[in-house]
Amino acid sequence: MKKFVLFLVTLILCVFSANAQTKRLNPYITTTTYNLPGQTPFVETALAFECKSVTYKEFQPGQFKATLEIVTAFRKGEETTFSKVALDSPIVTDTANLDGAFIDQQRFALPNGVYEMELSVTDKGNGKNVNISFTVEVDYPQDLPAVSDILLFDSYSKATKASSCTKSGYDFLPRVFPFYSASADKLQFYAELYNSDRLYDEGKYLVTYYIEAAESSSLMRDFYFTKRFDVAKANSLLTSIDIKDLPSGNYYLVVEMRDRSNTVICSNSVFFQRSNPGVSYAMRDLSGVNITNTFVTGIDHLDTLRKYLRYLEPISSETERDYALSLVKTDDKTTMQQFLYNFWSTRSPMTPNDAFQEYLAAVRRVNLSFGTTAAPGYRTDRGYVFLKYGEPDQIVDQVDEPGAYPYQIWHYYTIANQHNKKFVFMTKDRSTNDYQLIHSDVVGELNNYRWKLEVYSRIYGEHYDEGIDQTDYEEGWGKHAGDFYDNPR
Repeated sequence: MKKFVLFLVTLILCVFSANAQTKRLNPYITTTTYNLPGQTPFVETALAFECKSVTYKEFQPGQFKATLEIVTAFRKGEETTFSKVALDSPIVTDTANLDGAFIDQQRFALPNGVYEMELSVTDKGNGKNVNISFTVEVDYPQDLPAVSDILLFDSYSKATKASSCTKSGYDFLPRVFPFYSASADKLQFYAELYNSDRLYDEGKYLVTYYIEAAESSSLMRDFYFTKRFDVAKANSLLTSIDIKDLPSGNYYLVVEMRDRSNTVICSNSVFFQRSNPGVSYAMRDLSGVNITNTFVTGIDHLDTLRKYLRYLEPISSETERDYALSLVKTDDKTTMQQFLYNFWSTRSPMTPNDAFQEYLAAVRRVNLSFGTTAAPGYRTDRGYVFLKYGEPDQIVDQVDEPGAYPYQIWHYYTIANQHNKKFVFMTKDRSTNDYQLIHSDVVGELNNYRWKLEVYSRIYGEHYDEGIDQTDYEEGWGKHAGDFYDNPR
């Protein structure tokens, strides 16, 4: 099952003092599941906290740390697996120049099933609390070949003493943020391969692992690898891929088990994002795309073709978007048709027209709902988010909150393997219907931890007295944006 995380993360420099104003927790979480034969399957959680979102306290002269209380529960019917731990940040002596994040890792033995994971995190330095819940599925058919979830990690070491999260004799530092900047030159990962002995009594089997483009599922030609393993109850794949020449984009890392006829028996994948502006690749040669008797032959008006190519922008890769924008400036009708057909046949090989028509219906919907006097709905921020991520599960729509500009908070229970994600939109003139995106915690989208200052600048103005560390004005009657964001309903 594909895990989709479509967002970009950059850890922002944290500048605050130990006695500065209240912080608001900002946790990021990833889960991976495993199933060693003969044992109960288990879920590992990696929970990361940005430095700027926690409160440091002096516990000895000149020494500071933050302490978090983490309560985790997995519920299935009447069954509950529960843990409560205290997590201390690394000790620092200078709280004026902090960056990065710190991580909590835990393991939970859970039989196959669908669980509601409930997470409650309290900053002991200020009493602030964040509650998150989402669904986790453990699904390993008994005695059948399977690939575990894929763990992206930053580093690993030989375990001198086994911990609760030791795997195959190694301890790993998970990469909770699946983003690789231009300075990153390799993608390191770990996966487990189960029950290959159910394929054959002896001998070897083939494992393939590769990178494919997320938007089109097309294989990145220079990033395909194979490895042979002896059949066994369990094998581990611990390796890395050189990504110096991988262009910017959204990708899946895929791991497959294959039999001797090269047929895929089972697979798993994980999403990651790459920023590498110094490297690019050319679009597939469209001259070889045969569009005879396809749906695009009926789209022969140049302005219509240009419009349909522009519609694709929210769901296009960077390369596709640049190519399409250059193509609409021409009068090359045939290449436009070839591009449009190639775009949808790559995504939906069996039913490209159905996929195209379904997307057109979504575009018509956002044009009707979110259009402004200045732009059609698909060109607006809300239209972009709707087309890219789908309809939100909940919408908070506040148009007359005292002191606030009209704002909306869109809540998604799940965006692939991201959970409890939000988008905040605001407008200074409701009559225009032009709500601008001012913050999201989805990787790759605008992340502005001071977004509440914008919402309430209607009465407080746009000048902030407490510097870069200020994230909110003092609590006041009728101010609900922070509560709606932390506890959507």
